[in-house]
Amino acid sequence: MTLMILLGFICVLFFMRKSGGKTYRVKWILSLNKHNWFQNPWLIGAFLFGMNLLLFGSTALILYGITFMMIPYVHLVIMVGAVVSSILLWQSIVYARDWGKGERLKVGLVGSGFYLFLFLIILYKWMMYVLQYPGEDEFMSMIGFFIGELVTGMAFIICFVIIVFLPVDKRV
Repeated sequence: MTLMILLGFICVLFFMRKSGGKTYRVKWILSLNKHNWFQNPWLIGAFLFGMNLLLFGSTALILYGITFMMIPYVHLVIMVGAVVSSILLWQSIVYARDWGKGERLKVGLVGSGFYLFLFLIILYKWMMYVLQYPGEDEFMSMIGFFIGELVTGMAFIICFVIIVFLPVDKRV
């Protein structure tokens, strides 16, 4: 498990900071620059919040749906696809327009706030957790809470870092 998390983190870092080559962008997000609402960083942050909610919710719904199938390792492919699509979304928002001073910080705080809310909700549920019946495996439930904290915490950090600190190279 630790090796998978470490390899996933290394792959995400490699995907974010590949040297040279073409930067992949989502074209419909780049076309939002011509709309007036896309010039307001608070509205862009709300858009990013909604897109994070949509991506996370659809991934959770798909993962729930595949629990009824007996196909091994499909959930890993879906989770990798969700991570890659989220990173592409975040990078596309960064490249979509020219940013003023402090605008990217506002967008990053509002947009990645979705994952911070999830992190805090999971933390609250973890701290208030009570066994439901005698003989329930408390260790496995704690592992589930830990993995939830790890996923939402890393998503918050990576989203915030990409939005706020990713260097914008308009030459590519």
